[in-house]
Amino acid sequence: EQVQRLVSKLDAILPHLPPLPLQELISQSDFTPGEVSGGIGGKHVLQECSILGHLRRIGAFDATEEEEEDATKESRWTAIELGAGTGRLSERLQRVTRREIMHVMIDRREFALSQCRDGRMRSRARDAASVVRIVRDIADFDLDEYCCTTTTRATETLQNHCLCMSKHLCGPACDLAIAALDRIDRQRRPPFAFATCCHYLCTFDVFSGREYWVQLGLTEEDFGVAAAVSQWYSLKQSITHNDVDSVVTGPASSIVDFCQLFKNVASVLEAKFSPTHPPSPITPSDEFERTFSRENKANLGSTVKRILDMTRVAKLQELGYKAELVLYTRKSIENHLLVGSIN
Repeated sequence: EQVQRLVSKLDAILPHLPPLPLQELISQSDFTPGEVSGGIGGKHVLQECSILGHLRRIGAFDATEEEEEDATKESRWTAIELGAGTGRLSERLQRVTRREIMHVMIDRREFALSQCRDGRMRSRARDAASVVRIVRDIADFDLDEYCCTTTTRATETLQNHCLCMSKHLCGPACDLAIAALDRIDRQRRPPFAFATCCHYLCTFDVFSGREYWVQLGLTEEDFGVAAAVSQWYSLKQSITHNDVDSVVTGPASSIVDFCQLFKNVASVLEAKFSPTHPPSPITPSDEFERTFSRENKANLGSTVKRILDMTRVAKLQELGYKAELVLYTRKSIENHLLVGSIN
Protein backbone atom coordinates (compact mmCIF):
# COMPACT_ATOMS: atom_id res chain seq x y z
CA GLU A 1 0.00 0.00 0.00
CA GLN A 2 2.85 2.42 0.80
CA VAL A 3 4.37 1.92 -2.66
CA GLN A 4 0.99 2.41 -4.33
CA ARG A 5 0.37 5.67 -2.45
CA LEU A 6 3.81 6.90 -3.44
CA VAL A 7 3.22 5.95 -7.09
CA SER A 8 -0.08 7.86 -7.07
CA LYS A 9 1.63 11.02 -5.81
CA LEU A 10 4.59 10.73 -8.19
CA ASP A 11 2.26 10.20 -11.16
CA ALA A 12 0.73 13.58 -10.32
CA ILE A 13 4.09 15.32 -9.88
CA LEU A 14 6.04 13.91 -12.85
CA PRO A 15 4.16 15.72 -15.68
CA HIS A 16 5.13 19.07 -14.14
CA LEU A 17 8.88 18.36 -14.03
CA PRO A 18 11.26 19.68 -16.71
CA PRO A 19 13.10 17.35 -19.11
CA LEU A 20 16.37 15.90 -17.91
CA PRO A 21 18.96 16.18 -20.69
CA LEU A 22 21.83 13.85 -21.43
CA GLN A 23 24.89 16.06 -21.66
CA GLU A 24 28.17 14.20 -22.03
CA LEU A 25 30.99 16.73 -22.26
CA ILE A 26 34.07 14.73 -23.16
CA SER A 27 37.17 16.30 -24.67
CA GLN A 28 39.38 13.97 -26.72
CA SER A 29 42.40 15.75 -25.28
CA ASP A 30 41.54 14.63 -21.73
CA PHE A 31 42.43 10.97 -22.29
CA THR A 32 44.52 8.70 -24.47
CA PRO A 33 42.92 6.12 -26.80
CA GLY A 34 44.49 3.29 -24.81
CA GLU A 35 42.65 4.36 -21.66
CA VAL A 36 39.22 3.75 -23.20
CA SER A 37 40.02 0.85 -25.52
CA GLY A 38 38.10 -1.66 -23.42
CA GLY A 39 37.20 -2.95 -20.01
CA ILE A 40 35.55 -1.25 -17.06
CA GLY A 41 38.42 1.22 -16.68
CA GLY A 42 37.46 2.97 -19.90
CA LYS A 43 33.99 3.66 -18.55
CA HIS A 44 35.42 5.41 -15.51
CA VAL A 45 37.79 7.49 -17.65
CA LEU A 46 34.92 8.85 -19.75
CA GLN A 47 32.87 9.61 -16.64
CA GLU A 48 35.78 11.52 -15.12
CA CYS A 49 36.26 13.48 -18.34
CA SER A 50 32.58 14.43 -18.52
CA ILE A 51 32.61 15.72 -14.94
CA LEU A 52 35.63 17.88 -15.76
CA GLY A 53 33.86 18.99 -18.94
CA HIS A 54 30.94 20.28 -16.88
CA LEU A 55 33.29 22.10 -14.52
CA ARG A 56 34.81 23.80 -17.58
CA ARG A 57 31.33 24.65 -18.87
CA ILE A 58 30.43 26.59 -15.71
CA GLY A 59 33.77 28.41 -15.69
CA ALA A 60 35.31 26.64 -12.71
CA PHE A 61 38.77 26.88 -14.29
CA ASP A 62 38.43 30.46 -15.59
CA ALA A 63 40.70 33.23 -14.37
CA THR A 64 39.22 36.56 -13.34
CA GLU A 65 39.19 39.50 -15.78
CA GLU A 66 41.91 41.16 -13.72
CA GLU A 67 44.09 38.04 -13.99
CA GLU A 68 43.46 37.80 -17.74
CA GLU A 69 44.54 41.41 -18.20
CA ASP A 70 47.64 41.12 -16.05
CA ALA A 71 49.67 38.04 -17.05
CA THR A 72 52.11 38.63 -14.16
CA LYS A 73 49.38 38.28 -11.53
CA GLU A 74 49.63 34.85 -9.94
CA SER A 75 46.78 32.87 -8.42
CA ARG A 76 46.38 29.74 -6.38
CA TRP A 77 43.94 27.03 -7.42
CA THR A 78 42.50 24.47 -5.00
CA ALA A 79 40.49 21.43 -6.07
CA ILE A 80 38.66 19.58 -3.30
CA GLU A 81 37.50 16.06 -4.11
CA LEU A 82 34.88 14.81 -1.67
CA GLY A 83 34.41 11.07 -1.28
CA ALA A 84 37.67 10.85 -3.18
CA GLY A 85 38.28 7.11 -2.88
CA THR A 86 41.65 6.38 -4.46
CA GLY A 87 41.80 9.84 -6.06
CA ARG A 88 41.10 9.01 -9.71
CA LEU A 89 39.17 12.21 -10.44
CA SER A 90 41.84 14.39 -8.83
CA GLU A 91 44.54 12.66 -10.85
CA ARG A 92 42.53 13.16 -14.04
CA LEU A 93 42.23 16.87 -13.27
CA GLN A 94 45.95 17.13 -12.55
CA ARG A 95 46.76 15.48 -15.87
CA VAL A 96 44.48 17.60 -18.05
CA THR A 97 45.02 21.03 -16.52
CA ARG A 98 47.99 23.23 -17.27
CA ARG A 99 47.69 24.99 -13.93
CA GLU A 100 49.49 24.08 -10.75
CA ILE A 101 46.64 23.05 -8.48
CA MET A 102 46.53 22.16 -4.82
CA HIS A 103 44.62 18.89 -4.62
CA VAL A 104 42.76 18.09 -1.41
CA MET A 105 41.20 14.61 -1.30
CA ILE A 106 38.67 13.84 1.44
CA ASP A 107 37.41 10.37 2.31
CA ARG A 108 36.34 8.83 5.61
CA ARG A 109 37.99 5.56 4.60
CA GLU A 110 41.74 5.08 4.77
CA PHE A 111 43.16 3.42 1.66
CA ALA A 112 46.42 1.52 1.25
CA LEU A 113 49.05 3.69 -0.40
CA SER A 114 49.39 1.13 -3.19
CA GLN A 115 45.73 1.74 -4.13
CA CYS A 116 45.86 5.53 -4.15
CA ARG A 117 46.86 7.88 -6.96
CA ASP A 118 48.54 10.23 -4.48
CA GLY A 119 52.08 9.03 -5.18
CA ARG A 120 51.81 9.55 -8.93
CA MET A 121 50.28 12.96 -8.36
CA ARG A 122 53.06 14.05 -6.02
CA SER A 123 55.68 12.91 -8.52
CA ARG A 124 54.08 15.12 -11.21
CA ALA A 125 53.52 18.14 -8.98
CA ARG A 126 56.02 20.96 -8.72
CA ASP A 127 55.50 20.84 -4.96
CA ALA A 128 54.67 17.44 -3.43
CA ALA A 129 52.94 19.24 -0.55
CA SER A 130 50.26 20.39 -3.00
CA VAL A 131 48.71 16.90 -2.91
CA VAL A 132 46.88 16.43 0.39
CA ARG A 133 44.80 13.49 1.62
CA ILE A 134 42.53 13.87 4.64
CA VAL A 135 40.82 10.90 6.29
CA ARG A 136 37.65 12.48 7.64
CA ASP A 137 33.88 12.34 7.32
CA ILE A 138 32.45 15.10 5.13
CA ALA A 139 30.21 16.07 8.06
CA ASP A 140 33.33 17.07 10.01
CA PHE A 141 35.20 18.76 7.16
CA ASP A 142 35.48 22.55 7.13
CA LEU A 143 35.55 23.83 3.54
CA ASP A 144 36.30 27.31 4.88
CA GLU A 145 39.86 26.24 5.54
CA TYR A 146 40.47 25.85 1.79
CA CYS A 147 37.91 28.19 0.20
CA CYS A 148 39.34 31.46 1.47
CA THR A 149 39.40 34.15 -1.24
CA THR A 150 43.08 34.94 -0.77
CA THR A 151 46.14 33.08 0.45
CA THR A 152 49.61 34.19 1.43
CA ARG A 153 52.88 33.00 -0.07
CA ALA A 154 55.97 34.55 1.50
CA THR A 155 55.19 38.28 1.28
CA GLU A 156 52.63 37.95 -1.54
CA THR A 157 48.85 37.79 -1.27
CA LEU A 158 47.45 35.56 -4.02
CA GLN A 159 43.91 35.21 -5.33
CA ASN A 160 42.62 31.76 -4.35
CA HIS A 161 40.28 29.88 -6.69
CA CYS A 162 38.50 26.87 -5.24
CA LEU A 163 36.28 24.16 -6.71
CA CYS A 164 34.58 21.05 -5.32
CA MET A 165 33.97 17.82 -7.18
CA SER A 166 33.05 14.21 -6.66
CA LYS A 167 32.44 11.15 -8.81
CA HIS A 168 30.79 9.14 -6.03
CA LEU A 169 28.77 11.04 -3.43
CA CYS A 170 26.84 8.08 -2.13
CA GLY A 171 23.50 8.59 -0.41
CA PRO A 172 23.73 11.10 2.46
CA ALA A 173 27.31 12.06 1.54
CA CYS A 174 25.84 14.37 -1.11
CA ASP A 175 23.65 16.06 1.50
CA LEU A 176 26.59 16.45 3.86
CA ALA A 177 28.53 18.09 0.99
CA ILE A 178 25.67 20.52 0.35
CA ALA A 179 25.55 21.29 4.08
CA ALA A 180 29.30 22.00 3.96
CA LEU A 181 28.70 24.49 1.13
CA ASP A 182 25.92 26.07 3.19
CA ARG A 183 28.34 26.74 6.05
CA ILE A 184 30.52 28.98 3.86
CA ASP A 185 29.75 32.66 3.27
CA ARG A 186 27.88 33.01 -0.02
CA GLN A 187 30.60 35.01 -1.78
CA ARG A 188 33.14 32.26 -1.06
CA ARG A 189 31.02 29.27 -2.11
CA PRO A 190 32.97 27.38 -4.78
CA PRO A 191 31.70 25.98 -8.09
CA PHE A 192 30.98 22.27 -7.86
CA ALA A 193 30.15 19.09 -9.78
CA PHE A 194 28.77 16.22 -7.71
CA ALA A 195 27.83 12.86 -9.20
CA THR A 196 25.14 11.35 -7.00
CA CYS A 197 24.50 7.66 -6.41
CA CYS A 198 23.15 5.09 -3.95
CA HIS A 199 19.97 7.04 -3.18
CA TYR A 200 18.71 4.08 -1.16
CA LEU A 201 21.17 5.12 1.59
CA CYS A 202 19.64 8.60 1.94
CA THR A 203 18.13 9.52 5.31
CA PHE A 204 15.40 12.08 5.89
CA ASP A 205 17.12 13.76 8.85
CA VAL A 206 20.10 14.99 6.78
CA PHE A 207 18.47 15.13 3.34
CA SER A 208 19.21 18.59 1.91
CA GLY A 209 16.07 18.75 -0.27
CA ARG A 210 13.74 17.90 2.62
CA GLU A 211 11.88 21.24 2.58
CA TYR A 212 11.09 20.92 -1.13
CA TRP A 213 10.18 17.24 -0.83
CA VAL A 214 7.54 18.17 1.75
CA GLN A 215 6.42 21.13 -0.36
CA LEU A 216 5.46 18.64 -3.09
CA GLY A 217 3.08 16.96 -0.67
CA LEU A 218 5.46 14.08 0.04
CA THR A 219 5.96 12.86 3.61
CA GLU A 220 8.77 11.39 5.66
CA GLU A 221 7.08 8.01 5.25
CA ASP A 222 7.04 8.55 1.46
CA PHE A 223 10.75 9.37 1.67
CA GLY A 224 11.56 6.05 3.36
CA VAL A 225 9.63 4.18 0.69
CA ALA A 226 11.21 6.24 -2.08
CA ALA A 227 14.73 5.58 -0.82
CA ALA A 228 14.03 1.85 -0.72
CA VAL A 229 12.48 1.60 -4.19
CA SER A 230 15.22 3.75 -5.75
CA GLN A 231 17.21 0.49 -5.87
CA TRP A 232 14.77 -0.79 -8.46
CA TYR A 233 16.45 1.42 -11.04
CA SER A 234 19.26 -1.15 -11.02
CA LEU A 235 16.83 -3.51 -12.77
CA LYS A 236 17.66 -1.45 -15.85
CA GLN A 237 20.88 -2.91 -17.21
CA SER A 238 21.89 -0.05 -19.50
CA ILE A 239 20.92 3.42 -20.68
CA THR A 240 18.89 3.50 -23.88
CA HIS A 241 17.60 6.30 -26.07
CA ASN A 242 14.22 6.09 -24.34
CA ASP A 243 15.75 6.74 -20.91
CA VAL A 244 16.64 10.38 -21.60
CA ASP A 245 14.44 13.34 -22.46
CA SER A 246 16.93 14.97 -24.80
CA VAL A 247 20.59 14.96 -25.82
CA VAL A 248 22.49 18.21 -25.51
CA THR A 249 25.73 18.59 -27.45
CA GLY A 250 26.29 22.32 -26.96
CA PRO A 251 25.76 24.68 -24.02
CA ALA A 252 22.88 23.82 -21.71
CA SER A 253 19.58 25.61 -22.12
CA SER A 254 18.38 28.13 -19.54
CA ILE A 255 18.53 26.93 -15.95
CA VAL A 256 15.22 25.88 -14.39
CA ASP A 257 14.26 27.75 -11.22
CA PHE A 258 13.30 24.73 -9.13
CA CYS A 259 12.38 26.79 -6.07
CA GLN A 260 9.66 28.57 -8.05
CA LEU A 261 8.71 25.45 -9.99
CA PHE A 262 8.02 23.47 -6.83
CA LYS A 263 5.87 26.30 -5.45
CA ASN A 264 3.79 26.19 -8.63
CA VAL A 265 3.53 22.41 -8.59
CA ALA A 266 2.54 22.47 -4.91
CA SER A 267 -0.37 24.79 -5.70
CA VAL A 268 -1.62 22.46 -8.44
CA LEU A 269 -1.26 19.37 -6.27
CA GLU A 270 -2.96 21.00 -3.30
CA ALA A 271 -6.15 21.21 -5.33
CA LYS A 272 -5.73 17.73 -6.77
CA PHE A 273 -5.23 16.08 -3.39
CA SER A 274 -7.74 18.17 -1.43
CA PRO A 275 -9.96 16.43 1.14
CA THR A 276 -12.85 16.54 -1.35
CA HIS A 277 -10.80 14.69 -3.98
CA PRO A 278 -11.23 10.91 -3.65
CA PRO A 279 -7.92 9.02 -3.21
CA SER A 280 -6.78 6.55 -5.83
CA PRO A 281 -8.06 3.02 -5.14
CA ILE A 282 -5.56 0.61 -3.57
CA THR A 283 -4.98 -2.69 -5.36
CA PRO A 284 -4.65 -5.76 -3.13
CA SER A 285 -0.96 -6.30 -2.36
CA ASP A 286 -0.64 -9.72 -3.98
CA GLU A 287 -2.26 -8.47 -7.18
CA PHE A 288 -0.08 -5.34 -7.23
CA GLU A 289 3.10 -7.39 -6.83
CA ARG A 290 2.00 -9.68 -9.64
CA THR A 291 1.09 -6.89 -12.09
CA PHE A 292 3.74 -4.27 -11.25
CA SER A 293 6.31 -5.34 -13.83
CA ARG A 294 10.09 -5.21 -13.83
CA GLU A 295 9.89 -2.25 -16.21
CA ASN A 296 7.42 -0.48 -13.89
CA LYS A 297 9.83 -0.96 -11.00
CA ALA A 298 12.81 0.34 -12.98
CA ASN A 299 10.82 3.41 -14.08
CA LEU A 300 9.69 4.07 -10.50
CA GLY A 301 13.31 3.88 -9.33
CA SER A 302 14.28 6.37 -12.04
CA THR A 303 11.49 8.80 -11.09
CA VAL A 304 12.39 8.66 -7.40
CA LYS A 305 16.08 9.36 -8.04
CA ARG A 306 15.12 12.23 -10.35
CA ILE A 307 12.86 13.94 -7.80
CA LEU A 308 15.31 13.43 -4.94
CA ASP A 309 18.07 15.13 -6.93
CA MET A 310 15.80 17.90 -8.23
CA THR A 311 14.89 18.84 -4.65
CA ARG A 312 18.63 18.94 -3.91
CA VAL A 313 19.05 21.36 -6.83
CA ALA A 314 16.32 23.56 -5.32
CA LYS A 315 18.27 23.70 -2.06
CA LEU A 316 21.46 24.64 -3.92
CA GLN A 317 19.58 27.39 -5.76
CA GLU A 318 18.32 28.63 -2.40
CA LEU A 319 22.00 28.96 -1.41
CA GLY A 320 22.58 31.26 -4.38
CA TYR A 321 23.91 28.75 -6.88
CA LYS A 322 23.03 28.64 -10.56
CA ALA A 323 22.55 24.92 -10.11
CA GLU A 324 21.21 22.27 -12.43
CA LEU A 325 20.81 18.52 -12.78
CA VAL A 326 22.00 16.72 -15.91
CA LEU A 327 22.65 13.17 -17.04
CA TYR A 328 26.40 13.33 -17.53
CA THR A 329 27.18 9.87 -18.94
CA ARG A 330 25.59 7.03 -20.86
CA LYS A 331 28.19 4.60 -19.51
CA SER A 332 26.40 3.96 -16.21
CA ILE A 333 22.87 3.91 -14.86
CA GLU A 334 24.22 6.06 -11.98
CA ASN A 335 24.40 9.10 -14.24
CA HIS A 336 23.07 12.12 -12.32
CA LEU A 337 25.34 15.15 -11.93
CA LEU A 338 24.60 18.19 -9.79
CA VAL A 339 26.59 21.14 -11.11
CA GLY A 340 26.62 24.85 -10.36
CA SER A 341 28.42 28.07 -9.57
CA ILE A 342 27.60 31.26 -7.69
CA ASN A 343 28.59 33.57 -10.54
